[in-house]
Amino acid sequence: MITASLLILIAILVTACAPSNKAIQTAIALTPSSTAYPTHTAYPSHTPYPTYTIPPTYTAVIKIKIVTKTSTPTPIYTPTETLIPTETSTITPTKDPLTTEKNSGFYLVGVKIAPGLWKSNGTGNRCYWAVTTKTGDIIKNHYGMGGGTAYIPATGFQVEFNDCGTWTYLGP
Repeated sequence: MITASLLILIAILVTACAPSNKAIQTAIALTPSSTAYPTHTAYPSHTPYPTYTIPPTYTAVIKIKIVTKTSTPTPIYTPTETLIPTETSTITPTKDPLTTEKNSGFYLVGVKIAPGLWKSNGTGNRCYWAVTTKTGDIIKNHYGMGGGTAYIPATGFQVEFNDCGTWTYLGP
């Protein structure tokens, strides 16, 4: 059962922005803790009717959180002077690591070697090269004289060069 005093207390708390602790304590102190219920004993004593007792006392606890706004200062940016780049007379092109010269070894296509046409400068007769798939199946290979060309398809996975001299990239 909500009493009139409790309704007044709720109205004060809802409408006030930030009530002081003293105002809250005063409002709580003025609110009765419970209303006593009368005991009904108007029945004849020979009739077994129940009697009513006072219900337990409940205390309302109201918590109020007061939020304080703080402001963060806005940073001030100051411009700095930037130098103007000057022209250089010589431009050195950067070499693509996939197309740099290759020697004997294993190279992953697209990772360590570019697909396309490669030329060997080898002169021996024990030159071996092979292009394989991921499973190790040979797509193309050669064993014999060095100094020839090899086409590495983009579908290849790995290339092996052995005793063929230096390989130079000719293009796609």
